[in-house]
Amino acid sequence: MKMLMIVARDSMLSELEQLLRDNGISAYTIINNVMGKGLTGRLYGTFLQPDINSIIFSVLPSDQAERAVSALTALHKDLTTHGQPISLKVFTLPCEEHL
Repeated sequence: MKMLMIVARDSMLSELEQLLRDNGISAYTIINNVMGKGLTGRLYGTFLQPDINSIIFSVLPSDQAERAVSALTALHKDLTTHGQPISLKVFTLPCEEHL
């Protein structure tokens, strides 16, 4: 099993949830109001700089996780313009379910 972790702008949540559904993923957890700093800069979540991230976690069989990563990679490629980084990061980690 693998844990799929997606870090993206909050404004992308609807599109990402649809992508998950389209790939047969119906169980996931979303953490909203995530702030931090990465390639696209620092997120403050303030009035003047309102951008904020969300994180989506899902534990999946390895083959389903790989299909989701492929779909997310294609989405990233479609959204990337003029070589500018977009706020979408995807990670997979080995995962064991204990309870």
